[in-house]
Amino acid sequence: MPSRTIRACQGNVNPNCVSTASTNELYTPAWRAPTRTAKEAADVLERTVLARFPEWELVRSEEFEFGQYRAFTAPSLFGKDVMEFLIKDESVNNRNWEGDRDGPFVTYRSLAGSVKYIWPIQQPVSDLGAQKTRMGELREALGWRVIGCELIECYDY
Repeated sequence: MPSRTIRACQGNVNPNCVSTASTNELYTPAWRAPTRTAKEAADVLERTVLARFPEWELVRSEEFEFGQYRAFTAPSLFGKDVMEFLIKDESVNNRNWEGDRDGPFVTYRSLAGSVKYIWPIQQPVSDLGAQKTRMGELREALGWRVIGCELIECYDY
C-alpha cells in the first residue's frame, strides 16, 4: 500500500470487484466512521470483522502519517478474496448538508482473489455481486454511514 489511495478495480481483468476509487459500474461509495481518529476506526473495524466474520483473516495492518491501512482475506467461490481499507483522518468539506459529519474517511476495495473463465470465449464468471454484498453487510455491522447519503434513496445502498 505505497500510495495514499485505494486502487480502482480493473473490470477488464477482474470484474468481481468493488472500490471507492472506481469510476465505472464497479464504484461503491466511501464511508464515514463515527470515531474521533483513524486509529480508533481501524480498531473498531478489526474487532467487528474478527467477531462477526470469523472466517476472515487480518493479513496486513499498517499505520501511516495520514491514516491506517488494513487488509483482510476471506474464503470465497474462487479461492481467497481480498478486502483493503484505507482510513484517513480527514473529513469531507462542510457543505452545510445534514449528512455531513466529522469522522475518519473510509475508502476500500473488495476483489475476488482469482477469476474463472468460460472456455472457449474467455468470459469471466460472475460472483453474483458477492463483493458488494460483503461490503454492505460489513458496513451494516459497523453501523457506519455512506458519505453523501443525505437523500433517502442512498440509505439502502
